[in-house]
Amino acid sequence: MQPLDKKLRPWYLGLAALMVLLGLAGKQVNPWLEFDRHAIEQGQWWRLVSCHFVHLTPWHMLLNLSGFLLCGYFFEDLLNRYRVALWALLGALLEGLALYLLDPQLVFYAGLSGILHGLLVMCLLLGWRRNPWLHSLVLLVIAGRIFFEQQPGYDVDYLQAWIHGKVYVNAHLYGAITGIILAGGVVIGQYGNRYRQR
Repeated sequence: MQPLDKKLRPWYLGLAALMVLLGLAGKQVNPWLEFDRHAIEQGQWWRLVSCHFVHLTPWHMLLNLSGFLLCGYFFEDLLNRYRVALWALLGALLEGLALYLLDPQLVFYAGLSGILHGLLVMCLLLGWRRNPWLHSLVLLVIAGRIFFEQQPGYDVDYLQAWIHGKVYVNAHLYGAITGIILAGGVVIGQYGNRYRQR
């Protein structure tokens, strides 16, 4: 498996290191970076993006960071700096807007798991032709999990002891939808480049 972008790894690890720093300094930075509906309504729009890169506890950060690093490892042949930046900025903004507009009852939110679902779905769709059976199976597992999470009675407190908060399942749903949108944008961009080169 050849990396798509040989300069991605240090850039990707730098983003992971930033999340570690933010996670360790959570008490100091979270009040300025987490999703806070009242602060957003007062013009602090950066929180729509920054809320995904801060966490409730160091354990919360480590859980999400492990998923982020695994995506970077398994999909190194699909990711480049442009795609990761697209995910980290546009994907985070789209999900932040979805949380703000579609979930008016949500007051506070922090965590990477929503947009991490987006990164995983984007990579599975972009690499589908290379391994359609495996990628289809993983996409079905993700869809099944999201469906199960949306059912009444789903235990959103199952990680309470680790993250000191509830799992916000709508973030996973919005993240997966965002991943589909991002994958579509990448494919359209690729076809556009090929058309211009003719």
